[in-house]
Formats: sequence, C-alpha cells, structure tokens
Amino acid sequence: MTQIQRFRDGTGLKEALVQAMDRLEEAGLVYPAGHRERVLEQYTLKNVPYPYIVLRVGEPRITRHFFYSEAVKHRGEFLDYGCGTGDAVRHLLRDGYPREMVRGFDLTWQSIDLGMDLYADREEVRDLFLVDDRFPFRSERFETVYSGSVFHVIEDEDEFREYLMCAHDALKPGGIFFGSTLGLRDGVGARSRAGPPRLMTRDEMAGHMAAAGFREVTVREGDRTGMPGAAPDFCVFEFSARKPAHR
Repeated sequence: MTQIQRFRDGTGLKEALVQAMDRLEEAGLVYPAGHRERVLEQYTLKNVPYPYIVLRVGEPRITRHFFYSEAVKHRGEFLDYGCGTGDAVRHLLRDGYPREMVRGFDLTWQSIDLGMDLYADREEVRDLFLVDDRFPFRSERFETVYSGSVFHVIEDEDEFREYLMCAHDALKPGGIFFGSTLGLRDGVGARSRAGPPRLMTRDEMAGHMAAAGFREVTVREGDRTGMPGAAPDFCVFEFSARKPAHR
C-alpha cells in the first residue's frame, strides 16, 4: 500500500493521532504523564500500515451498523476478523458482550499495538487479540464474525476468496457475517484511479459472498461520515449474510 503523507482533509498522521487521543480523553480516558508524547514519537508512516484507521479510533463504524443492535444481544463467540486497532472489540465489551466470548484477529501486531497505545490498555486487553500469518481458528466455532474496513484493502483475488471462505468456515451453521467496506455507488462506470485497491459495487460484493456459500446477503449503502474529500463515486457499504444451517 502506498503510504500517504496527508489525509484528504489536510491532516497529517501526527495531527490525526493527537485528535484520536483527544477523542479518547473526552470519553474519559486519563493518560499517564508523558504517554501522549511517547505515542507521537513512536508512530510514523513507517509503522502505521493503514493510516486512515486512526481517523476512526474511538468512533468505530460497527456501532452504527444496521446489525449491531442485534449482534450485541448474542452471547456466542464473536470474532473481529481483521481487527486493526481493536476498536470494535472494545466497544462490544463496553456494551456488555461477555469478555470470554470476544476475540480479535489480524495478520500483524502493528495496528493492534497502535490501538493499545492509543487506549493505554495493553495489560487489560492484550489477551483478547491473536496474530498469525494464517487463519488459526477451527471450523464452526463462532456465532458471529465481523469484518470492518477489510474488503477494500485486499487486492489479490485468491486472497479475497480465501478471506471470505475462512469467515464462512469459522461460523457455526446459522451464524452471521457482517461488516462494512468502501465501495462504488450504483451506476458508476469506471472507478476512480485513486483510492484503495478493491472497490466493488453492491452487486459484485453480494455475488462474492454468495459464491463463498453465504445466504440471505444484504448490502446497504451507509453514511460517508469520516470520508472528508472522498471521491463522489465512493461509498460505504454495510453488509450482513448468514451461513446456512445444516439440513
């Protein structure tokens, strides 16, 4: 992924980190002396693989997803697949989801470490996260799998199909896969050259999920909050799909 120097609203990474920590302090977090300065010194574009995730820290899209109010009522195992900074995991816990039922998984520690430093909660949450270069979970383990802003960063077709198949395999029969991703508005012809590597239309996304074995696929266009300056043909898609129950 090409590293950006500034976000579309003119904000640089340092400013975005400051804003993220400001949001968390406004929500009640109290940083130890010198912590903010250490974070700003430690993190640069060299060790923040997806800088845009900083803009969502403290305000994850999962809380506005059309399925979220149902998801938090469930009490089976929940996987955040491609958990990034772990915001979704923290908000699930905050909204009462049983701690022992929540796991976050990603391919590297980079974004997870960033989240733990921004939230200053490493000792409290580190055990909730797992990192591996291969999907490590057994079949039919989870009741719910969440995918937040992952689809649009997977350029390789085989890798994308594997991602969907792993999500399907990890769900119990009848389990729900839901999440959000950047996409292309209906009626758009050729996509803009700028932007993330995978931008799909609503029909393309639904088709990929159906091909992976999901049923009852719903894809809705969500709000564009947090996308200042984004190309007009970009949108946020929210989706949900079910793994069929065994017959």
